[in-house]
Amino acid sequence: MAGFLAVQGAVSALDYLAGRSTALDAEWLAKAQGGDPLPRATYLMLLTQAVADGQTDMPTLLGIEAAGTGYARQPIPWSAASIGTRSATTSDLVQFGPFSDAAGLVAPVTGAALVTRMTSLAGQPTGLCLMAWNLDNPITTSQNQALQLAAGSLTMTLAVS
Repeated sequence: MAGFLAVQGAVSALDYLAGRSTALDAEWLAKAQGGDPLPRATYLMLLTQAVADGQTDMPTLLGIEAAGTGYARQPIPWSAASIGTRSATTSDLVQFGPFSDAAGLVAPVTGAALVTRMTSLAGQPTGLCLMAWNLDNPITTSQNQALQLAAGSLTMTLAVS
C-alpha cells in the first residue's frame, strides 16, 4: 500500500529534527498521565474513503472510520527503521475481526490511518493521525470474515531532499 505522512506526523517530525517539543511528545505524555499502559503504542484505523494529505485530521477520519460488529483498531508492530531505505515495515500479522454483521463491515475498506489512540470516545482526546495509506482496490468483507494484513504489508518511509 502506498502511504503518506499525515500533516501532524510531518509537523512532529520537523519539530523533532529542529529540537522542539512536538505534539506527539504531548500526546505520549497525556496518555501516560491518563494511565494508558502503552502510551507510545500506535494503532491502525481502517477507512471507508480514500484520503488526501489535507484530510488527515482526526474529526475527518472519525467520520470515515470503518464500522461493524467485531471491528476495533489494532496495535501495529513495527520493525526497526532501516538506515539505507529510511523506512520501517509492519513486523507481524495484524488481524481485524472476524466481523459478525451480516454484511461484514458496513462499507468497503479503502485505506488506513496510523493513529495514537485505540478508541476515540465522546468527550475524550481523539489522538493524532501520523500516517495514512490508500488501497489500490477496496476490500469488502463477509459475515464471520476477518481482514488480515501480512507482516511487511505497510511501510513508513521518510523521504529527505
